[in-house]
Amino acid sequence: MSDTSSTHRNSVILIGGPDAGKSNFLFRLWIAVRSGTGVLVMDGLPDEVEYLRTGSERLLEGEFAAHTSEEVQERVFIPVKTSRTAGGVRSGVLAVPDVPGEQILTVYRNRQWSHVWEEQISDRCGCLVFIRAGSDAIVAPLDWATCFDKYGGPMKAADCVGEDDTYVSRNSTATNLGLPMLRKEDSHRERQLIEHPTQVILTDWIQFLRRAFTEKFGGEYRPRVGIVISAWDAVPIDQQNIQPAEYVKDNFPLLHQYIETNSDDFDFQFFGVSIVSGDLANDDDFKRLYSNGNPHDFGYVIHSLGESLDKSQDITLPVAWAMKLLPSPTI
Repeated sequence: MSDTSSTHRNSVILIGGPDAGKSNFLFRLWIAVRSGTGVLVMDGLPDEVEYLRTGSERLLEGEFAAHTSEEVQERVFIPVKTSRTAGGVRSGVLAVPDVPGEQILTVYRNRQWSHVWEEQISDRCGCLVFIRAGSDAIVAPLDWATCFDKYGGPMKAADCVGEDDTYVSRNSTATNLGLPMLRKEDSHRERQLIEHPTQVILTDWIQFLRRAFTEKFGGEYRPRVGIVISAWDAVPIDQQNIQPAEYVKDNFPLLHQYIETNSDDFDFQFFGVSIVSGDLANDDDFKRLYSNGNPHDFGYVIHSLGESLDKSQDITLPVAWAMKLLPSPTI
């Protein structure tokens, strides 16, 4: 299958920083579409079948995918079609322009993306933005306690600069968003060590997408953007029965506020996904249960694509929704 063919069919791209769960979801999705039991099934072999086969076999053997090296530049295109819809069989392509999460951070820092991303933007394109629950890679906004812990006191917003040496005032947008700022005497190396909050990066990325869609199709076009909380089994027990939207609101308030105030510009939806229903890396009892069972029976999606919160074993649901192969309820 050629890359250019993806621009003529409904498609969805995966977006997420390091340790967001994209690779494991990709391999679990490949297992699901090959099984033919979900909304989406395989519609031919992708060019990257060996990459998908290796990753899915590792998952079937009870091992999560290793962190994707920054040097790896896989461009994965999986052709899929619906197994059942009222309007007949419809087809689409899952497109992953860059697997490493570091690419997401690079685009954010450099304020530009490559033609590989640009060519995926079409009027048939949807997006899934990944955040892994409990990930050590999630960077929280600075608060008073963190400032005292890291800097020995509150930072002076009136006397600070950003990474590009531009001074920012106490009332600047960056300061209000919780971006860490440094004093003008701090070294360049110290500035480079500052990490921007995950919710700021993802919110910025969604704005990148809005601009790209607007430039190509005008401001009236509403692309589908799904927020996927991966490793939903790692969400605290007392929160696992709540809406994924509520989880985002409690843990990533800036991102949730942006979604709430920009529903006219996007068609948003939230999903909680667990690709195997447990922790293969740290829970030996669960790993034995998984190894002794049928791996195809593990994994689920928490969603509100119907009239209420539902739990389904169909891992393909978020992709099918983002491809516009399923109807979109009002969130």
